[in-house]
Amino acid sequence: MSKVKKVAKPSSKENAGFLNTFSLDKFIPSKFQIPVFALIILVIFLLFYSPLYFGGKTFNSADILTSKSLNGYVEHEREGYTLWNPYVFGGMPAYALATGYKWFNVIWVTVGTLRSAFTSFFNNDYAKWTFYLLVLSYTMFAFVYYRTKNVLISLFSAIAVSFSTGIIAFVYIGHVTKLTALCMFPLIFLMLFNFQNRIRLLDILILIITLNIFILGWHVQIIFYTLFAVGIFFLFNLIRALRNKEKKELPHVLKSAGAFIVAMIFALLIQADNFTQIYEYAPYSTRGTKGVLETESNSVTQNKSDFYKYATDWSFSPGEVLTFIIPSYYGFGKSTYVGPLTQGQPYEVSTYFGQMPFVDVAQYMGVLIFFFALFSMYANRKDPFVQFLTILSAIALLISFGRTFSLAFDLMFNYFPFFDKFRVPSMILILVQMSLPILAALGISKIITMKSEHDIRSEKLIQYSAIIFSALFILGLLLSEPIRQWFIGRASESGEKGQQLKPLYDYMADMFAGDFRVVFFISAASFGLAYAYLKNKVSADVFVIALIIFMMFDLFRIDQRAETYTDNSEIEKQFEKPEYLKALDALKDKSTYRILNLKQDRSLGSVSQNSNFNMNFLVQDIYGYSAIKPRAYQDYMDVLQSPANPTFWRMLNVKYIIADQEIPLQNLTPVYNQNKNFIYKNEDALPRAYFVNTVEVKKPIDILNAVKNNQFDPKQVAYLEEPLSVDIPDSTAFVNITSYKDENIKLDVKASGNNFLFLGDTYFPKGWTATIDGKETKIYKANHGFRGIIVPIGNHKIEFNYLPESFVISKYVALSLSSLAVLGLAVGLFFKRRKKSRTTLVQNHA
Repeated sequence: MSKVKKVAKPSSKENAGFLNTFSLDKFIPSKFQIPVFALIILVIFLLFYSPLYFGGKTFNSADILTSKSLNGYVEHEREGYTLWNPYVFGGMPAYALATGYKWFNVIWVTVGTLRSAFTSFFNNDYAKWTFYLLVLSYTMFAFVYYRTKNVLISLFSAIAVSFSTGIIAFVYIGHVTKLTALCMFPLIFLMLFNFQNRIRLLDILILIITLNIFILGWHVQIIFYTLFAVGIFFLFNLIRALRNKEKKELPHVLKSAGAFIVAMIFALLIQADNFTQIYEYAPYSTRGTKGVLETESNSVTQNKSDFYKYATDWSFSPGEVLTFIIPSYYGFGKSTYVGPLTQGQPYEVSTYFGQMPFVDVAQYMGVLIFFFALFSMYANRKDPFVQFLTILSAIALLISFGRTFSLAFDLMFNYFPFFDKFRVPSMILILVQMSLPILAALGISKIITMKSEHDIRSEKLIQYSAIIFSALFILGLLLSEPIRQWFIGRASESGEKGQQLKPLYDYMADMFAGDFRVVFFISAASFGLAYAYLKNKVSADVFVIALIIFMMFDLFRIDQRAETYTDNSEIEKQFEKPEYLKALDALKDKSTYRILNLKQDRSLGSVSQNSNFNMNFLVQDIYGYSAIKPRAYQDYMDVLQSPANPTFWRMLNVKYIIADQEIPLQNLTPVYNQNKNFIYKNEDALPRAYFVNTVEVKKPIDILNAVKNNQFDPKQVAYLEEPLSVDIPDSTAFVNITSYKDENIKLDVKASGNNFLFLGDTYFPKGWTATIDGKETKIYKANHGFRGIIVPIGNHKIEFNYLPESFVISKYVALSLSSLAVLGLAVGLFFKRRKKSRTTLVQNHA
């Protein structure tokens, strides 16, 4: 093959045939191979995802539904940019959920345009998330090609990483923002490799843009793990330079690290809108401060213990490393059962019986990826990058064990900055899933060069591996029933989780026995082909093509086991306006109000399956879903145990209650009753903004308990953190909302004295301002989490506005730097191409 070190042709004593003389170069000229293989990757995606792209199918999960629910808010026409979301929890910063079109980030616009162009070929909007997996394939292809100069090996690794079960599952379950970071992982390390040779301005510009794309989705955990890997990379090279005592190597490592830090700073500045808004919101969120119950508790040690358990529930286990070889070793995550238990009808089941609470899929990367990576760790053990990837994989694996192997995890959890903010220790296995395909590719590349190197030990390792895998495959055929019974015994002895799966034991055992035979057949055949290549029985290209076919068969069968398609039309039907919202529309209530859906049927929008569903229709819901809720709101839920509380409703303008059965509560007036849609008007609900008779100082826990026990009237008193002197409003006082928009609220009021005005929206001091007749006034935190101001006597125009100064600054920083980065890259590539053309022209004339 072109650009690959040629090996000797079979001697005249050997039978030269198609298998040992085949070369890709004979069919595809080397200059066309990269674009052809890029097209092949695209075709593979089109075939694998054909139900999604062309078949009217899609994926369905709670996270996918939640993401889809944001569309109504994000795509809503409005003046200006989206900054505040008033549709859940009493309101929260939009950056904590989703924002609109970032016109001020040229890189974001470019990526979004490319993604939209890709998605435009399909009828399914969800196809846009596979775009990042496709990009991951291409960036991995580029990285491995840079190292091996072999298009077939690059194709092998590109397909392997994008169809790795643990990574492709992110599309299945809707954890798609992880993919926006992962797709840049290979490109980041490709640029770091370039820095090892020479640090050029053009490469720094490419790295800035790469890092900005890397953080676009703002999945902090994946970003953290990737930067952790980069840190280990530089630490490894620093130690290596010190050990080798080479004078030039150490300064170059430090310069490379400095260049990366500069590029990262610029990338963060371009993404400063995200960074600043989340940074300012975090102290007021569930991720940034302790809750009231935790603060008030006297058992601090117990709280730490509870938090540690919460953070480590999804700890991987040493035994589950065997799922890298046999994906069903601990059962599996989700799969489709068809059998007598369901009268032959397909039914989604979970057969996992490992130590984690549950999993969606096994952490399976493909048996060839695993074994060829192990081979590479041995055969390429002197290669510094292989050493780094081996160390990185080992560290990540040990940390993933969480409390199962607490030594490594606890060091990170207790002493490493920000690490204690994350849960799901097994998530760090993404570093293993990214590293092993590269190691496997380098292992295959090593095998191709072994003919000329005469590496007898590695050749023997390949020969013995082929023999062992063949023996295991034969045992799998001959001892199928004993293997099944051994697996059933493990499942039955695994505790309550395994006992609950007893009706599925035969199904699980068949899955395990089948996997056992397939993985060892593939392993035996692949290492057998490697040995055959070394003995001139097959060519290098035939060997790698066979590996690609085996790898694709292996991964695709497991990926398809985990995928569960749903008719896209069924999802679209779920997002048709429900009957209860149509009934509310019919009431023609133009006032500002909130609703609460207390249905128990797990329908979208209900408490048990809220998914921010009502936000899609721009209806304000007092409930919702977010991984980073307002801390004060969560305190209410922690104490109240549910949003079903009359005082809570009264205080926060919950005017309509939806249920699927009658609610026998006073002051709830039925306004609609059809098809199990009971709509009640809450006659006790106060307006969104109203005057309160008096104010008092009260501890947060006492405020929450007063609401829980319905022991105070929010119209009579508001609880503050500091004492204030206010007047009781008389009958002439009033509050009228004249305009209520996301970031702007306008009121006409008349105060009869120094009256206290309560606004039932989330208190958030970083960006919200209040003005009375154009003069700014202080916003007080009222009733543990909401807003209040003092209004002097007389008629006034009041405005609440949300525009954080940090956003205004970061918006223009992003616009300036992203434009300069893209323009600089374009100019740099133009002159580089021009220089290359001139050089080629001179060489041709020479």
